[in-house]
Amino acid sequence: MERYDLLVVGGGLSSAKAVEAYREHGGDGSVLLVSADRYPPYHRPPLSKKLLRGEQEAEQAYVQPADWYADHRVELRLETRADSLDLGGKTVRIGSGEVGFERLLIATGAEPRPFDGALTLRSIDDSLRIREQAKQAGRVTVVGTGFIGLEVAASLRALGVEVRLSTGGHALFESFGSDEFSAYLRRLYPEQGVELVEEPPSGSDVVVAGIGVVPATGWLEGSGLELDDGVVVDEEFRTSAADVYAVGDVARFHDPVFGHARRIEHWSNANYQGAEVGKILAGAQGGYDRVSAFFTELFGTSYRVLGETRGETELEGSFESGRAIVRYRDGGALAGALVTGLQDDEIDELKTAIRESASASG
Repeated sequence: MERYDLLVVGGGLSSAKAVEAYREHGGDGSVLLVSADRYPPYHRPPLSKKLLRGEQEAEQAYVQPADWYADHRVELRLETRADSLDLGGKTVRIGSGEVGFERLLIATGAEPRPFDGALTLRSIDDSLRIREQAKQAGRVTVVGTGFIGLEVAASLRALGVEVRLSTGGHALFESFGSDEFSAYLRRLYPEQGVELVEEPPSGSDVVVAGIGVVPATGWLEGSGLELDDGVVVDEEFRTSAADVYAVGDVARFHDPVFGHARRIEHWSNANYQGAEVGKILAGAQGGYDRVSAFFTELFGTSYRVLGETRGETELEGSFESGRAIVRYRDGGALAGALVTGLQDDEIDELKTAIRESASASG
């Protein structure tokens, strides 16, 4: 049976950043990266933006060129799915065989929730399929009012496709809890030619659903690993089992800034956590210690979320003007912010204020 010093299961951004940081910080062990995808690890934001709009080729989304892995002594097995984990034997069943490990990094990400046979978006192939079918049909119904639904609707309009957005009666970006932002988007989307409807799709040529994801932990059921809306880890990404770590969308981690467990499904988190766990696996200092941040892009404008979107909101500026700050206050403490049009130093000041407020209230 093959055995590796480090076995990485999952082929996304966090996996690529982990093996990159592992090598950069002196990690010299044998490494196997197993991915169910047919492409090397890639960035996912382009899937609903530049790649979907045809402004970028698939290879441009790769985290590293395909030959980087062999050059850095990382064995890459694509189109290979992990089926189960044996903690006692320190093995992972892959297909008809088993692979042993000294240490295991779980980075299997998340899977889209299905919707009545609709197309979903999680992979490069998904993005290419949606673009091709949408262009052929000329008309698409998008279901969902969160990141994927709103980004896909905006990108398909840029391709000249007729788009209906099925909201199911939900506010746009309802999860942000900002009535002002949701109201702004409800004005913006029709202005951009997107028809907003409440009812589910019927009669459309193509339906794309973006109604959330679930952590990809099915292969870990019965392993004995602690699972709770993802793989439970501490701020250094250690699971309940020795020598087993988890990062990215699949990890429910302890956030030391806010003092509770969270699971974050965004690019910036996968990028950061992957790099940090790579340091730890190489014997360097690392771990989660930041005010979380992520972004979305709609019709060419970027919006960033800092910290947590909970509590009462207050708006400074306006989204129409291109400069706005929504502050979230929970019991008087500054928990987070939703912003657009700010400079980097202003973003940093807000992050500092959020951290200080969390520390003072905790």
